[in-house]
Amino acid sequence: MTIGLKIACGLYAALMAMLGARWWFAFDGIAAEWLVQPLAAQGVNNLIADMGALFLGSAIMIALGLRRGHSVWLLATALLMAVAAAGRLYGFATQGYIPAVLVPLVIEIVSCALLIATHRQMSAEK
Repeated sequence: MTIGLKIACGLYAALMAMLGARWWFAFDGIAAEWLVQPLAAQGVNNLIADMGALFLGSAIMIALGLRRGHSVWLLATALLMAVAAAGRLYGFATQGYIPAVLVPLVIEIVSCALLIATHRQMSAEK
């Protein structure tokens, strides 16, 4: 069971790395896909830095947790995903429900559960 969870986490880390790389190296494309329009160069810089940090940082933490066997890194990433999901719920409460945002919310919740389950399984094996 642990190997399956680790593979799923590894695939999720690859997705996070690809998204982070797109925020850094293909900003215009991902900004258009995600319907994000910065007002000026400072906005572009903020999005590149912050979104890149979220996704690349998540990928790095998952990789550290899997490679070194320190599954607490998976919990750190799960916390980021939980906070992102909470932000989406706050957005629903303040801006209204947006159906297009439901899929990312589900992904954040499922990834959070996956990361926590993998941490628990890895911890139980020690």
